[in-house]
Amino acid sequence: MISFMMRRHMRSIAWAALTFVAAGIMQGEQGNSPPDLYISKGACPFECCTYREWIANRDLTVMDKPNGKPIAQLRNHEHVSAITGEIETHPLRFQIRQKGPDKDAVSIPVGSPVYLLHPVGEGFWLVWFRGKVIQMDPQYVGPGPRYQWWARIKIHSGQVGWVRMNVNDLPFDQVDSCA
Repeated sequence: MISFMMRRHMRSIAWAALTFVAAGIMQGEQGNSPPDLYISKGACPFECCTYREWIANRDLTVMDKPNGKPIAQLRNHEHVSAITGEIETHPLRFQIRQKGPDKDAVSIPVGSPVYLLHPVGEGFWLVWFRGKVIQMDPQYVGPGPRYQWWARIKIHSGQVGWVRMNVNDLPFDQVDSCA
């Protein structure tokens, strides 16, 4: 017969093992989920979106950083050099129901959860899948994740700053190299 102390010791070991396994599962789940705010550096959110010389099609405020403080004003028709961009997104969980083409080597099985980050054009999205960021067509229809697009520009004075962009109402001409 097992003594009281032995049973107590075995329960302690079992509890420790269960805690260790649960912690491992939670750690694995965290690795499968993106952060609440994902920043996609160098992103341009549509087909033919190009960083090059742009022309302002309205007056704009230039910020020191995304969501930062104003540092300059651009006037309508001013030329800028667009350097790069980033998209701040709140990922949206979505379950793959139908397989679309993948642009990357990672194949995502039907039924798998992914996190939509932002569109990249022609029905393709940047998605988070098991800790990897890939481009694919998730066959998604519906409201997308909330995101903001920022472009880093250099203005005529040589000053470098950021402007908020809107895919549906571009504040610059020559952003779309296919137009």
